[in-house]
Amino acid sequence: MFFDEETMMRIRYLHFKIKHLEDALEKEDEHVNLDDLNLILEYTKILNINYENKNHKEILKELDITPIFIDPQANKEIEIQDMMFECARALWVMAKSYSQLSEKYEEEEEWENAIIAMTECSKIYKTAAYFSAAVVYQKEIGNSITSENLELNSEESRIIAQSIAALREENNNNIYFSSKLYAGLSLLSKRLFYLKKHEEKKKQQIRAQFHYDMGKACHLKARASLESSITLINKDKVSKLQQKALWYFVKAQDIWEDMLNNLSLSGDEKENIQLNLSIVKDNLKENDKEQLDYDEIKKIQDPEPIIIIPENLAPFVPKSIIYLTKFVPKDLNIKRFKSYQKKKLEEKIPYSKKEKLIDQKAGVVRTINELKLLNESNEIDIDKFAELMEKYSTKLKMIESAIEKLAKK
Repeated sequence: MFFDEETMMRIRYLHFKIKHLEDALEKEDEHVNLDDLNLILEYTKILNINYENKNHKEILKELDITPIFIDPQANKEIEIQDMMFECARALWVMAKSYSQLSEKYEEEEEWENAIIAMTECSKIYKTAAYFSAAVVYQKEIGNSITSENLELNSEESRIIAQSIAALREENNNNIYFSSKLYAGLSLLSKRLFYLKKHEEKKKQQIRAQFHYDMGKACHLKARASLESSITLINKDKVSKLQQKALWYFVKAQDIWEDMLNNLSLSGDEKENIQLNLSIVKDNLKENDKEQLDYDEIKKIQDPEPIIIIPENLAPFVPKSIIYLTKFVPKDLNIKRFKSYQKKKLEEKIPYSKKEKLIDQKAGVVRTINELKLLNESNEIDIDKFAELMEKYSTKLKMIESAIEKLAKK
């Protein structure tokens, strides 16, 4: 017997809880919680030991846990014959649970938690990929839990986390910073594009997306420059950024329209592309600049990218590789979800003083303009208007002075 009786009972209990969670994920009829995820982590850690050359099939039989995994992508039953494959399967469930948890936080507009959950999702997919790659005795792996597929899931989850962060900053009117996040998002999508040879639908969708995101980055940077312009020389730069945004948006639009016309798509796929087209067409309506040819466009610099989602490194690795490779892994599972919650997202973002001041100035300018509109429509008391105008005008002068001092350094 490989485990003692008490440990075997715990393994069976945890396995039952994970199967229940997996069923709930498929039905989408209830939300997961952090306690569920801790149980999956405990299960994986118990099973993650060095089995050397022991017969995994016999160990699985002794444990008396479900030996069958139904692969949703291959649409078939897969017999579990390797302990590392069972670990990969449990981690795959954990990653999907983090994804659902992130969606729940998004619905509740808890943006920071949504970002953190999707970041954890990316890391757990990466960990599952390592366990899948360590499989030795599994005759059939299927599609869902191949190391390549799990690696791609990890990359896509990181992209989703970055997109939530970019949208959050845009909604908070941190326009200058959000433009950099969209530029970073475009780079992540481009990385995914070159990571492997994708099937045609996926390939074209990623192409359209990284063009659109860089167009959004240019558009937002131009808008931020207009709202908080420090010098007159920015006017020419703004115009060029708008022209480059136009080029990217048209490129994305052409790819999506070509997909609709030339690819075999499901109803949902068509609906999603039509939604993307409606969004990019709205962006194009806002842009009345002249289109430039590519030789001129490539001379215009893209916004500086920032990627705030940490690289999807696995928090721990399969211990069976000690036996396979003589490499002794360190258990890096030190900071989990709770430790992430204690840190504010801004503390991890390389956000310069000048960028903060520019965003603050844009906010103050918007407030002053809104006060003027309220005064013109007689919707604010004149004394209150004067008091607020003096307050925000003073604040604006202080910010402009701070920006000038930084420029001289």
